[in-house]
Amino acid sequence: MKTTLTGIEPIPVEYVLGIAQSKATEAQRRPYIELIERWGDEQNCTDEARQLLRRLREGQEIDPHKMPRDFQPRFRNPEKAQQLIEIIRKIDDIIGSKQENWTWAHVMRVMKDEGILYNPSVNRFDTLICSMIPGKGRDTVRKNGDYAYLMDQNESWPFWTSTSYLNPTLAAARSICNQIALEFAPVLTRKIRLEF
Repeated sequence: MKTTLTGIEPIPVEYVLGIAQSKATEAQRRPYIELIERWGDEQNCTDEARQLLRRLREGQEIDPHKMPRDFQPRFRNPEKAQQLIEIIRKIDDIIGSKQENWTWAHVMRVMKDEGILYNPSVNRFDTLICSMIPGKGRDTVRKNGDYAYLMDQNESWPFWTSTSYLNPTLAAARSICNQIALEFAPVLTRKIRLEF
């Protein structure tokens, strides 16, 4: 790699893109967009610049070094944040493959009850999850599950009934939440047991 007049290696365009993706609003991303456009023009890489900008316009991508305040403080630690992002991506694969009856509403309930997130709205939860999964479209999280039913329960998911003849819907939701909590177990402070 060639060096600049200062003797320092040039900043890679992917690095600039990564910083831009961590910005929350279009206004905050605008200077980076202009920089990448100008780089494309000056380097005769207009097509490459357009591809990078397409990725950038897909939305904010969470930076593990600067997690939003929606997360409890211990999950804003870069190591824990990176672990959490990887867990969310694994959960997305499971939900997308439909190998389990999980929904994002179950995930939100677990993240709230296990102290990962404060109490975000469903729309904010959608934004947070989509920013952790590259290429995930907005509203796909918000429209996946019965948020009203799960979030209106007064008790945390571990206290829901596990007896299906008392309340089959709630017992099934508890079982699903338990499976999801097991995925989060590596970043949680309390032990999660598999329930049958």
